[in-house]
Amino acid sequence: MSTVRFDYSGERVLVTGAAGMIGRALVSGFAEAGADVLAVDRDADGLRVFRGRPRIITLAGDLAREDFADEVFAQAERAGGLHVLVNNAAITGHRTPLIDIGAGQWDEVISANLRSVYLLSVRAARHWRDGGRGGVIISLSSPGAFRAHENQSAYDVAKAGIEALTRSIAVELGGAGIRAVCIAPASVVADVRAAADLPTGRTTRPDEVADAALFLGSSAAGQFNGSTLLLDGGLLARLRTDPTQEQATHQLRDR
Repeated sequence: MSTVRFDYSGERVLVTGAAGMIGRALVSGFAEAGADVLAVDRDADGLRVFRGRPRIITLAGDLAREDFADEVFAQAERAGGLHVLVNNAAITGHRTPLIDIGAGQWDEVISANLRSVYLLSVRAARHWRDGGRGGVIISLSSPGAFRAHENQSAYDVAKAGIEALTRSIAVELGGAGIRAVCIAPASVVADVRAAADLPTGRTTRPDEVADAALFLGSSAAGQFNGSTLLLDGGLLARLRTDPTQEQATHQLRDR
């Protein structure tokens, strides 16, 4: 459970990838802070976890499709508009050497991880610009945007693309009161006692990701724009790691 307290009463938040481990923490964190949350995922069964929860509306579909992105924003507008967009939906794809990846697998990962972020972020930015008010776009990145994972090139390229898109939004739309930021967590797994290749000696908890999002979406983070908040336990601060240990302990789930 989150120990950080922010007040989102009267605000509306859209969270993608809501059925996954991080997504559930994000939805719960914003709802507990008073926000009305639109929880979106292509896993309709997974969204049932929110059934009966106050202030949470669910919507299932493929976020890489333009028609569904339009449907999502139509739903948000019917609810009164949007204040914060959290781009969390992603797939990791199979662990495949770069030279063996087929175009279909590459396109699937890039579409789910990067195209979906583009489609929703642009719609959110237009929504805020045309309404003459600001908003916040928070996108989930990864240490893989900075340092390559073994045999996960499409995933890393997509996350690096999210970082670049975030900077473009920040530069082009900051003057309109629209902020864009990233969170890059490392080794988010259910068991925080699991071995992790992190200097802190433990994995990152989903509620820590939610706490970071609650902060970045609030007025307390008003000057965070175009940057990435690392929740990596010092992973990127380390000069070298044991690749055997990293491959054995690195896990990417539900982002």
